[in-house]
Amino acid sequence: MSVATMSRQFARAALRSSARQTFATSSRQAFRQGGRRFYSSEPSKNSSASPLLYVAGAAVAAGAGYYLYNQGFVSTKVLNPTEADYQKVYNEIAARLEEKDDYDDGSYGPVLVRLAWHASGTYDAATKTGGSNGATMRFAPEGGHGANAGLKHARNFLDPVKGKFPSYETY
Repeated sequence: MSVATMSRQFARAALRSSARQTFATSSRQAFRQGGRRFYSSEPSKNSSASPLLYVAGAAVAAGAGYYLYNQGFVSTKVLNPTEADYQKVYNEIAARLEEKDDYDDGSYGPVLVRLAWHASGTYDAATKTGGSNGATMRFAPEGGHGANAGLKHARNFLDPVKGKFPSYETY
């Protein structure tokens, strides 16, 4: 056996025995806790909020809702748009399309069609959810998605129409 081989074997044996000794002397519980990973989704162990606090918060929220409802801030009016209402919105959009010709190739038409396509593309026929109902394309998760890049120009184009017709989303 060569000297290099003997020195390698000696070093391995020394490392093995020192590693064993280290693990044997440390308690298993301390070893387990040292390697434990903590996640932000784990509940905190020292929760000082009592159930009474949650009940009080719910009572305040319910009271505020009742007050706003009775003061007329919350409307329960059901809107049933007529054909004339749809025509007014249509006419407003058509007038804006003729008036604003400073987008891309001279028309906002293609980007408006793309907005309608992307908004309707989320419709699920099985659950009858999604789609353009609710105009969710204007909110962060859907509106900021990479596939919807550039559609903010169409939404900005339609903002004055939304301002002129407060119940615009139902049309």
